[in-house]
Amino acid sequence: MNRTLFLSLLLFVTCIGSQAQESSKKELTPEERSRETVDYLAKKIPMTKGQKDSLNTAFLQFIDDIQKYNAQGNPQVMDLLSKSRDEKIKKVLHNDQKYDMYLTFLADLKKQREENQGQQRHQQHQPGGQHNGMGGGMQGGMPGGGRF
Repeated sequence: MNRTLFLSLLLFVTCIGSQAQESSKKELTPEERSRETVDYLAKKIPMTKGQKDSLNTAFLQFIDDIQKYNAQGNPQVMDLLSKSRDEKIKKVLHNDQKYDMYLTFLADLKKQREENQGQQRHQQHQPGGQHNGMGGGMQGGMPGGGRF
């Protein structure tokens, strides 16, 4: 009887812990991802509220287009969408120095994403690592885990 009660309690605690982990990995909405990205970028590049709003619109359109065209696995489409986004951002920032800071920001994100993906692959092949092919951790190395 005590053993059954103990096993039931252990199973219950395990389920609660698993649910807590899943809820902490909540998928952000496109609006939340865009807003977090702009807020993060605004810490690196001085900009007005109007510029932040315009960047938010550009990033939101980029995220929507990725979903609309199912571009995540298509490098050619991603390249076209990225170029379109970057043209909009260059117009908003008005300043070559600020745009260069934005490009540096993107290069840093790309480097972080590649490092994260390398670590995920390494973890998947380690004993006790994830073997379901899903990876884990933040995607993209930026707030919201997105790819910009």
